[in-house]
Amino acid sequence: METLSPKRLYWTLGALLVGLFLASLDQTIVSTALPTIVQKLGGLEHISWVFTAYMLTSTAIMPIVGKLSDMYGRKAFYMTGLLVFLIGSTLCGASQSMAQLIAFRGLQGIGGGMMAANTFTLLFTLMPIEKIARVQALFMSVLAMSSVLGPSIGAFITSNWDWRMNFFINAPLGLVALIVLGLAMTEKKPDKTIRLKIDYTGAVLLVTSTVSFLLALKMGGTNYAWSSWEIIGLFALGAVALTAFLLVERRAAEPILPLGMFKNRTVAGTASVTFVQGIVLYGAMLYIPIFVQGGMGGDATDAGNAMTPMMLAVMAGASLSSILMRMLTWRASALLSMVIAGAGLYIITLLPLEADKWAIRSDMALIGLGIGILMPIAQTAVSTSVDPRFQGVANSTVTFARNVGGVLGSAIMAAVVNRHMTSSINSHIQQLGLPPDQLKLLSNPEVLLQSEGKAPAAVVAMMKNVLADAIHVGFWFLVIAALVGIAAASFMGRARYMKKVSGHAEQSSSTSSLH
Repeated sequence: METLSPKRLYWTLGALLVGLFLASLDQTIVSTALPTIVQKLGGLEHISWVFTAYMLTSTAIMPIVGKLSDMYGRKAFYMTGLLVFLIGSTLCGASQSMAQLIAFRGLQGIGGGMMAANTFTLLFTLMPIEKIARVQALFMSVLAMSSVLGPSIGAFITSNWDWRMNFFINAPLGLVALIVLGLAMTEKKPDKTIRLKIDYTGAVLLVTSTVSFLLALKMGGTNYAWSSWEIIGLFALGAVALTAFLLVERRAAEPILPLGMFKNRTVAGTASVTFVQGIVLYGAMLYIPIFVQGGMGGDATDAGNAMTPMMLAVMAGASLSSILMRMLTWRASALLSMVIAGAGLYIITLLPLEADKWAIRSDMALIGLGIGILMPIAQTAVSTSVDPRFQGVANSTVTFARNVGGVLGSAIMAAVVNRHMTSSINSHIQQLGLPPDQLKLLSNPEVLLQSEGKAPAAVVAMMKNVLADAIHVGFWFLVIAALVGIAAASFMGRARYMKKVSGHAEQSSSTSSLH
């Protein structure tokens, strides 16, 4: 990447911020429009695929695009990703059926994944190392802010305009960002004398294993029983593809995922801790609103408000990390992150149903602070620990690990909560006095939260107590995950933030060359 003038740099960073905001906002803005979308297009039974299609394609494409951008340049891949995202958004808005919407969400996900694979790598190639921490904190704050604003923006657009505008609104802002990037950002052309061989086999195997595992985790316990041949088959296919992928990568001249990268303790430890971070983040986001509304007796507004302090604290944690990374080793920073988040998770397991709503909001802020501290630190740690020609794949691996951890954590959390609810219902079945089929329906948290006035009040109250107890048990799983994160962080070594020495960036410990 060529050195940009201050003016070009600021325009480029602004365009990258817009792209990041649009891609992350898209994941939350759609949620409030889904009921209206189902009314207009039908296909209620396929509604979860609106999110699943995006998640599958964006996650699977990240490490592949990260590697290709290392080989052939980052600007073209980022801009192509933004263009694909905008085309997908426009087609989503024009969808005439649920099947079309799901397909175009998958296309949108490919673009979003291409952007995610390159956003933070571009920061490290554009910015002086001494300014990276502050700029990263700004980008992470935009990520968190989109989560806070998304539902409100989506509700406003859907209520006052049309659900399709939730997708169409991406086009004008995204096109401006695309034009600005094309004009402001310059990049050195790859050396054409060096012939690089793309690892097509590794790419196919990585996509196959990723999609198989993610599909199994998403559909297990919901669309199909965990013991069904469909879920077992997906896990088996994923395991076979993963094994073949690892064998292929060991021999490939230019592997999609250089395995030698993980010999570096900072890279391996950061990927592991980020994987745990995904489990904690997605598990908390999924079940805290249900706990507030279903167990503590709050309404939908209370449930939504419980998440706001968490996301604001993520922004605060990201800002704090720019100071911490100058003072602490990567290991100490990751340990602090996991300890703070783990403490917040443990407190939730102790909260009674009559606890003040501000108590849980304060606790969510504690969890968000821990999560926020790790986000910029993870990207900086891996970027400064590998050879520059591996920065793309290293950075994309961090986001990839967080997403996969989130899907795995959500699946296990749901399985733990559902199993505990089923066990509790069976032990109180005579007290509840309802037919088994009706009790089975009420064991679904979403159905239970909408059952006021439709089932006996005493039964609903007892079922909410059962749900709250089950969520408490589920959060013990997240506490255990945080302890695993603490253990993983402990093995990260003594490497720390890079400093400027005699005009060159150097690190206190050796950098992985991976030649």
